[in-house]
Amino acid sequence: MLNAILIDDEKNNRDALRKKIEANCTQINIVAECSNGIEGIAAIQLHQPQVIFLDIEMPHMNGFTMLEQLPGKNFEIVFTTAYNQYAINAIRLGAFDYLVKPVDVTELLAVTNRLVEKKQTINNDDRLQILLDQLTNGNKLQPQKIAVATQEGLELVTIKHIVYMEAIGNYTQIHFTTGKPLLASKTLKDFEDLLQGAGFFRIHNASLVNMLFVKKYIKGDGGQVQLTNEIILDVARRRKDELIELLMKIAPKV
Repeated sequence: MLNAILIDDEKNNRDALRKKIEANCTQINIVAECSNGIEGIAAIQLHQPQVIFLDIEMPHMNGFTMLEQLPGKNFEIVFTTAYNQYAINAIRLGAFDYLVKPVDVTELLAVTNRLVEKKQTINNDDRLQILLDQLTNGNKLQPQKIAVATQEGLELVTIKHIVYMEAIGNYTQIHFTTGKPLLASKTLKDFEDLLQGAGFFRIHNASLVNMLFVKKYIKGDGGQVQLTNEIILDVARRRKDELIELLMKIAPKV
């Protein structure tokens, strides 16, 4: 059983979420409800919950500011938000769970199951810094790190050290410039969406490559790419033209 606190300035949102949790999520025990960040801080210090469901947009003190005021964050955070896709992507970069309002019961159950299974191995402060950097700098700054969920917990990964990713069922194997690969608990499509604008290209259903490490394109039906680590990967026929066009754009001008 996970003790939880709901923090949202709109009572109807709190009521709706509480009813859905009580009706569908037997693993969650709601110990307090708060209407603002100040109440939230006091309730967290009093009840020491395992998880908080936190609204982002609140008057006087938003959800991020509230979290910055807490000396320790030894609990899981599920953001409840009506934010745009860019902000949601920033939340995903930090590997936080989120629910879009109005909350869908299927999504709520999926989040609850992840909360029960999750083993966190990195500090919430590090994850929050990734998120806040993105929200503060907007599109001007590409992410430097992402928090990656694995079967063992969470790991912070430096994006520029990723050479390529390969699909293994519903998991993704991440290959780095050095060190052993990391098996992540997300699909390759999840990472493709997450790393948009970060220099990665989906060359095949099974492969997402960091274009910085593409050494050579080898002709063929779809062709192949050779990476700087000498690994050779197939290119899907439907991806061939787009890949060649991209390679021509990034090739050094002489």
